Amino acid sequence: MNDSFNLILSNREIIVRIIAAILVGGIIGYERGVHNRPAGFRTHILVCLGACIVSMIQDQLRVNIINFAILYPDISQVIKTDLGRIGAQVVSGIGFLGAGTIMRDKGTVGGLTTAASIWATGCLGIGIGWGFYSLAIPAGIAIIVVLVTLKQLERSLINKQYILDVEVVFTNKSSISMCSVNIYDILRTMDIKIKNIQKIENERRIIYSLIVPKQLNYLDLISKISCYDFVESVNIK
Repeated sequence: MNDSFNLILSNREIIVRIIAAILVGGIIGYERGVHNRPAGFRTHILVCLGACIVSMIQDQLRVNIINFAILYPDISQVIKTDLGRIGAQVVSGIGFLGAGTIMRDKGTVGGLTTAASIWATGCLGIGIGWGFYSLAIPAGIAIIVVLVTLKQLERSLINKQYILDVEVVFTNKSSISMCSVNIYDILRTMDIKIKNIQKIENERRIIYSLIVPKQLNYLDLISKISCYDFVESVNIK
């Protein structure tokens, strides 16, 4: 029978849950840390351990309430508590921590997977803290499998492109229409698609919204466009 349903939360069980939280959080954090993500080894351990501690507090509260009801059955009817309330606050609080790992740069959003792994690790910690090993261990394995094995599948089938906004400013001696044709030739040879074009004639500049292949370095694109004499400057929006 699971110790979480006993009337005593033993020191042995507390130690087992703490070690389990450190191990599970550490394994997930190690995978994130190896890939140089914003939240790595220690962060995931602390998230899992913190959630585990909160769950153990709730579990100890459950034990105390049951023992109190056994000792004082006459007044136990007036005691009301919600054992899931603290855990719910932990789940929402971890969301704010995960938001700190999300970054937007040059038209791409990064850190979403790490934010999701932090949230999932916190959920695992709650399960471990309650002693639900039969749920937490398979779920932890599933998270690791998703992070490790599905990454290549995601790269090959899903994340092949990203959006990039490029501003090109032309010189006063050039014709914007003729220059646009040359820019289009560069984009076509680099397998870049145009999503949107915003022309600002009086300032002699065009803002291109481009669909760029994931493996393409945008610096190569800037370098090729800048080679033309009619281009005054190239900026990434």
